[in-house]
Amino acid sequence: MARQLTTSVSDAFLTWSVLYFIYNVFWINFFACVGLGIQGVAAALGVARFAQARQEGQIYDYHMMAAWLARVLGVPLLAVGFCHKELPIMMNLNIMFMMGVLLGNRLLAPGMRKLIVEACSGFGMLTIIIVSLRTWNIYGVLAAAVYIVSGLMIGSEGKLGMVYRVDLLHVGLLVGNILFTWAVLNL
Repeated sequence: MARQLTTSVSDAFLTWSVLYFIYNVFWINFFACVGLGIQGVAAALGVARFAQARQEGQIYDYHMMAAWLARVLGVPLLAVGFCHKELPIMMNLNIMFMMGVLLGNRLLAPGMRKLIVEACSGFGMLTIIIVSLRTWNIYGVLAAAVYIVSGLMIGSEGKLGMVYRVDLLHVGLLVGNILFTWAVLNL
């Protein structure tokens, strides 16, 4: 497969947005920083992966694992960061769901694995929306909406016209990360 330099650049900007989030939020909300930090690791690995002419090998495996962890660990930890003061019950449910997926993932059939990963990250986004609505945090609602639309409507496979869908996904996640920064600062 040829280099996808546009995807490498979009991953670099996504990494920058995660660093922006961590820089502004680290002393306020550690859980959210760890959650988005996992996404930053996946994006940084994506910069290296998509800049190479051959995208197979260890960097491919590391990038895919980090992207999976960003959905299974990152989004629930971001949700924990949102609800640890407001809704501690939802915090516990997110942690239990996350641990269940981590521990039981290999026991499921491949189709069920994908479904349970989507349910785990979807529950995290639902938690963020609920907490944001309870606290009148418009940035949290907008950030979650951008994440959901980017993931469901754009996706990461194929092209949309002349542009790779994964590049558009990265731009959506970048905008969502900036909105999440403002949301956590307004909690």
